[in-house]
Amino acid sequence: MCRCGNRVLQPILSLMFLLTMTVMTAAQTPTIDAEEQGVLKLVNDYRAQNGLGALRVSVALTRAADWMSADMAAKNYFSHTDSSGRDPFARMSAFGYSYNTYRGENIAAGYGDAARTFNLWRNSPSHNAAMLNPNFKVLGISRAYSASTTYKWYWTTNFGGFVDTLLTIGGDTTQTVRTVNAASYMQTIAPDSVVATFGTQISQATGAANSLPLPLTLSGVTVMVNDISAPLLYVSPTQINYVVPTNVDPGTATVKVMNGGTVVANGTVAVETVSPSIFTILSSGKGVPAAQTTADGASFQPVGNSDGSARVLSVGNAAKPNFLVLYGTGLRRRSSMTNVRVIIGGVQAEVSFLGAHSRLVGVDQMNIKLSESLRGRGNVDVVVTIDGKIANTVTINIGN
Repeated sequence: MCRCGNRVLQPILSLMFLLTMTVMTAAQTPTIDAEEQGVLKLVNDYRAQNGLGALRVSVALTRAADWMSADMAAKNYFSHTDSSGRDPFARMSAFGYSYNTYRGENIAAGYGDAARTFNLWRNSPSHNAAMLNPNFKVLGISRAYSASTTYKWYWTTNFGGFVDTLLTIGGDTTQTVRTVNAASYMQTIAPDSVVATFGTQISQATGAANSLPLPLTLSGVTVMVNDISAPLLYVSPTQINYVVPTNVDPGTATVKVMNGGTVVANGTVAVETVSPSIFTILSSGKGVPAAQTTADGASFQPVGNSDGSARVLSVGNAAKPNFLVLYGTGLRRRSSMTNVRVIIGGVQAEVSFLGAHSRLVGVDQMNIKLSESLRGRGNVDVVVTIDGKIANTVTINIGN
């Protein structure tokens, strides 16, 4: 005979967290065996088939699962209420997982292998729902055996919505993050450029840098690109913005996100000498650029409105031409100004300056003379090409 059981809880908050974490820090780091890893893979493959992210292995939840499976095997019972009278959520808290988040537990008995145990849970609506719960991000998993008991094998899987300290097991439990150019969202970056790395609960808090030089650790988070610390602009649970270190070489780079000294995610990204991109008003990489015009270098007018719509621009005249000032990133390392090309409405424009912004770290500035031949053209595309690489196309409105 084989059995399984399930419990799921909405977010709760426990004041026992500090005490239990103090106790558990001295405990030995748990491990998961081949069959336990097999269940992990089956669950994550199943979640992927249903459009959900992979679960990673929590140290605290694995300790709780280890204790529960061993307790059921030692004392020959099968229940979510353990021999100490605790429900799953009190037990998780006792082992250091008492975050204000979603938590749940699946248990099973009777089989020692991953495939049949996983099938027990998949064929039960409540257990299946736990495995496919989008609120869960981590799990702890354990099995235990006792020949003298009713079911012989006992399994516990604990689920949680907060990513705490993790086990690294053959890559299955390491979150893969995606890194892109922060202006265009293209999947290539350049040294000294602003980039964005996206993940799930890669930070426990949200924070922004408010002084220079930029910090290398922000809200407990550190980002390493090819093992070089990156200056941080912004961190949140799902996104980190930072500047690629100057001495990162072109090629495939590794990106490692650390939280409190623990690696919580990693990934790779293509690094090129230039990765030209233009910032836009709506931060989408499309539409109207976050740009200005100036005829004298002293007074500036925005090219767009806060809602992303374009304002009508003047090209000036021969005596006093107007200049478009674009702001981007990944531009500054051009091989030469002769390899910088800007086409506005099909007309090649004159670029008078391209370089690092004097005050904004990682931001590049490009000054472009607006041709009188563009007068009255209305909406026109601006296409920037540097060393043969084309930036995201943006749009401006040229008036009479």
